Amino acid sequence: FTGKFYCYVPGIYFFSLNVHTWNQKETYLHIMKNEEEVVILFAQVGDRSIMQSQSLMLELREQDQVWVRLYKGERENAIFSEELDT
Repeated sequence: FTGKFYCYVPGIYFFSLNVHTWNQKETYLHIMKNEEEVVILFAQVGDRSIMQSQSLMLELREQDQVWVRLYKGERENAIFSEELDT
């Protein structure tokens, strides 16, 4: 419900992120581990929409959190949400 993955069992976890980007808009996301950026997913503005994906493995301890942060750049983002979305 929070939009974050909470680790309760320490170990190595696999995460995969798939994003559809829209025409003439940029995509700029950070995959976060707690408050640290571990991966940046970026797509420049183009004439067509594309699919982007990023996969990674992270070693997590109990109480670690993994989440996706939308970075607000200079242009309009290809990804949007409303206040009610998680």
